[in-house]
Amino acid sequence: MLLFGLFFLIGQTIAQENTVSGTVTSSEDGLSLPGVSVKIKSSNVGTQTNVDGKYTIRAKAGDILVFSFLGTIAQERIVGTASQINVSLKQDSKALDEVVVTALGSTVQKRSLGTSQQTVKGEDIAGTQRENFINSLQGRVAGVDVISTSGVPGASSSITIRGVSSISGSNQPLFIIDGLPIDNKTLNTSAFFSEISSTTSQANRTNDFTNRSSDINPEDIESLVVLKGPEAAALYGIDAANGAIVITTKRGKVGAGVIDYSNSFRIETPRGKPEIQREYGPSAVGSTTFLYFGDKYPAGTKFYDNIDGFFKTALTQKHNLSLSGGAENVTYRISSSFTNQNGIVPNSKYDRITLTGATQATLNKWLKTDLSLNYTYANNDQPRKGDGGPLIGLLVWPQTDDATNYLTAVGERRRITTLGAGSEIDNPYFNVNKNKTNSKNNRILANLGLTITPFKWANIKSNIGVDNYTNQNVILRHPESTAGFGFRGILDIANDVTRNINVQNLFNINKFNINKDISFDATIGQSLQDLRSNIDASYGENFLDFNFVSINNTYIRNGRNSQVRRRLFSAFARATASYKNYLYLTLTGRNDWTSTIPEGSNSFFYPSISSSFVFTDVPAFKGLQKYLTSGKLRAAFAQVGKDARPYAFVPGLEYKGTVAGGYGLGFTGPNPGLKPEFAKSYEIGTELSFFKDRLGLDVTVYRKETSDQIINDIRASYATGYILFNLNGGSTRNQGLEITLSGTPIKNKNFAWNLLTNFESARGKVLALPNALPESYVSDTWLYGNVRNGNTPGKSTRSLTGTFYLRNKQGSIIIDPTTGLPLRSTTFIDGGYDRQPDYTIGLTNSFSYKNLSLSFLLDFRKGGDILNATQQYLTARGLSMRTLDRMEPRVITGVLRDGRENSDTPTANNIVVIPNYQTGYYTGISEELFIEKDINWVRLRDVTLNYKLPSTLLKKQNFIKNASLFVTGTDLFLITNYSGLDPIVNGNSAAVGGSGGAGIDYGNFPIPAGINLGLRIGL
Repeated sequence: MLLFGLFFLIGQTIAQENTVSGTVTSSEDGLSLPGVSVKIKSSNVGTQTNVDGKYTIRAKAGDILVFSFLGTIAQERIVGTASQINVSLKQDSKALDEVVVTALGSTVQKRSLGTSQQTVKGEDIAGTQRENFINSLQGRVAGVDVISTSGVPGASSSITIRGVSSISGSNQPLFIIDGLPIDNKTLNTSAFFSEISSTTSQANRTNDFTNRSSDINPEDIESLVVLKGPEAAALYGIDAANGAIVITTKRGKVGAGVIDYSNSFRIETPRGKPEIQREYGPSAVGSTTFLYFGDKYPAGTKFYDNIDGFFKTALTQKHNLSLSGGAENVTYRISSSFTNQNGIVPNSKYDRITLTGATQATLNKWLKTDLSLNYTYANNDQPRKGDGGPLIGLLVWPQTDDATNYLTAVGERRRITTLGAGSEIDNPYFNVNKNKTNSKNNRILANLGLTITPFKWANIKSNIGVDNYTNQNVILRHPESTAGFGFRGILDIANDVTRNINVQNLFNINKFNINKDISFDATIGQSLQDLRSNIDASYGENFLDFNFVSINNTYIRNGRNSQVRRRLFSAFARATASYKNYLYLTLTGRNDWTSTIPEGSNSFFYPSISSSFVFTDVPAFKGLQKYLTSGKLRAAFAQVGKDARPYAFVPGLEYKGTVAGGYGLGFTGPNPGLKPEFAKSYEIGTELSFFKDRLGLDVTVYRKETSDQIINDIRASYATGYILFNLNGGSTRNQGLEITLSGTPIKNKNFAWNLLTNFESARGKVLALPNALPESYVSDTWLYGNVRNGNTPGKSTRSLTGTFYLRNKQGSIIIDPTTGLPLRSTTFIDGGYDRQPDYTIGLTNSFSYKNLSLSFLLDFRKGGDILNATQQYLTARGLSMRTLDRMEPRVITGVLRDGRENSDTPTANNIVVIPNYQTGYYTGISEELFIEKDINWVRLRDVTLNYKLPSTLLKKQNFIKNASLFVTGTDLFLITNYSGLDPIVNGNSAAVGGSGGAGIDYGNFPIPAGINLGLRIGL
């Protein structure tokens, strides 16, 4: 009866309404405008114009229809007796009146924002043809830095906004899709059972797993907003301490069903190859392979080009299909995509299938629903990287031997040295065919939103979302491989079942006028996040059948289960007041209650304040409009908290494999005094527009200081009974300058030229470490030799420490008087190296002539240091081209250690060294000499040429409504002073905290160059 009565009332309401229709056009050229919002004022009832600019809506006499479209001036029309209302919208020359998306999915006029944020269109993201959409953001947003770990399919990518501030924790932003957070985790190898033992540990140095944001199909993204600092992202709480990326996905539009299909076919080739000397042959067998300090190769020696023969031309294909449309009160969009990406490294690939559905419905004037569902299946095969990876094996494999011949006649591993099978380096072909790293992921994202409008002046918006995925991962070290031989094979399996529930409720008070000058709007809300991750890890060794990959094929088996649970409850509020629409003040406050901090300290409040002043709208400053179209000043301050990782303050019991077995405490000791860290962030900026918005300038200066920072995994005295501790006490400072310059130098009826330049100069500095420690480092970054991402007070957050050369007080290298070779420190010291660039620039140019368009993005970087560990590895083995002068006598510049090295008159070194006979010159050479300073580059990130088929041609048939052809190039050229393959490197995966292994190049595969061909069709 209740439902019957409800439907009766709705029917009565509808019966009193009339159908109003019409066409919306542009006043500039008279063309119809699709996607114009048509809404009944002070209600949720609305629709959009279709592809022909037509709309239909039901409204009562006296209702006010609001017509709004991006870049135009909104217009209002009162519904009367006429059933048709046509509207012509004028272009809005004031960019500050543009409506933008901000925190909590709110849409506000840009003029009211007191914080810095930038928007990237979904079509620009999809147009780059990147499988992982994060990689498309580099150079498109000032202050955003994206680093891909390598150039193989499925490689993880890390993204930071305004630099590295956390010494050991995550520096990546929070990801929001359609109002709710999603997981962007990269699997840490600590999930595997092998990590328990140092003899089987792989760490995050040789294996990589993609970050979970790659599950999102770029073709489903409508727009992406980067909230750059804590000021802009404060309402999202502790998870957004490093900023936030807010994504809005596509929805259907009113009108007949539209089918869109697009495809892309890409060919990728290797960027280059390292040079290896072919003059001197092997001298001896080292610890893992030959040393090349022998005699010259005899004339006529046959060489095999193993390097060129190893890499292959890779093919990728992508297909996207969507169906969208809707009636006045209900819209829908259904899409699917298929990606099949092959890499330039044999047996590397990434396959992805996505299915998405979204529908919006206006049930009546006070209830609106929004439901979206996304399913993704991904399958990724990656080669090992770094130590034990195929690239290292490829480089040191004798060029006089055919590497493609990697098996014996009976199908076993062919060996070429006298070393044991567990010591000889793997043949690169054997490596990629026998050692496997595979990841399969099934993910479902569901989001239900309800908007209830009980009053004209307010609405209630509720969202509940579930982010569920099952991530199945396998690492195989073949029984005949170097890493697996001593165990007769190792099989690691880790299945991660993650469930993340998010609930958010907002009470939005619409903007209303207190008096003729002052207006006010506000939001009050609360959210609940419940994260559960359950990882079942299985371990097996001693294979019965060497080529049968199954845990049932192992004799020795073990396993463990890891569970992570985190709950976060939050309450927050925002209020914005404006004076005469040119002065705005926004206050926010949020309180979080987290389960990862001990009770008593787990509740913390933090505020933010921001202001915006559109000074060109002040009557007293009207004269400025002779020079400025619009001008705005903004300032903001925020204090934001951050909690610890789960279980950071409690000890854990685990099984012990020692005599008598039983259970004992784990590696990490408890810290019941753990408390949240806090960051205070300031920013000031200005936005200026000239020549009727033909030229725009956005400048921001920011400063962020973090105190009581939680430093993870600090090594403690073994006398404590533990090895690692999580401690408060770190402090960092980040500051920088961001400039965005946009312009339209040329615009006429047939031709337009638009440009966008993003500039950033940033610095991060460590101010203090817990308990006055001299250094803190993330152990995973100690991936080669004796260099790591150590952090010391007073130095950069992206510095490198190592056992560098000893120097006297004048900075001269100290020489061993018995050998004439430099002496090295026995402890890790900071050598003044900094991987942070001086500045970066992203320059986008877009040209359009009639139906033809061309756009390209150039990525510039100035400064920053990179460790070329691959070159050091080759030099120490006599393979580098720099070892060809080995017969040349030399004296190393420095001073002798004779007791006078630190006096005012040290003894200059005069000992002659001939490296060919004193090979310690190469084998003991310091990694310090391979830290290349001040690395610059110019990279063509992507370039697209697009041709839209003329409408006159398409009118000859009624099937295809629009069509275009495109060619896109990715990473086509690179100009750099770096001697390695690619200066964009990360020796670890995105799972590693702090600054990670960014700027450490050891056995990394470069990003390949690619050409995409494709088409887009609308039916």
